[in-house]
Amino acid sequence: MTRFSRLALVFAAFLMLHFSIYGQQKHPSKLDDVFFEYVSKTLELKPSDAAQMRPLVKKYLNERKKVYSKFSDPLEREQEILNIKLSSRKEMAAIIGIQKANAFFSSEQSFRRKVREELKQRTEEQKKN
Repeated sequence: MTRFSRLALVFAAFLMLHFSIYGQQKHPSKLDDVFFEYVSKTLELKPSDAAQMRPLVKKYLNERKKVYSKFSDPLEREQEILNIKLSSRKEMAAIIGIQKANAFFSSEQSFRRKVREELKQRTEEQKKN
């Protein structure tokens, strides 16, 4: 993947996050779609594998979001997220193999880190202006 296409993808992800944060959450799944595209490219998924993975990733993200409203105890929340990751990895491994299923979670962390960095940078720029 070229450097330009990676930057374009990351930029698109940040735009989607930016709009969802500022109250324009009419399409909350768009950020999930950008995330899925990022992961698909990072893991170099074949189109057929990507098509099978999309519902699993959507299910994983939805279950993960529910955990934050369901559990107030941070340790219980982390335990539940770990359980979701383990069951999701098993389902994903059946499609893309265990190595790529493990790499999915690394890609997720990388994506979240990039989003946080972009938000931090935007906040600093807003303070300057």
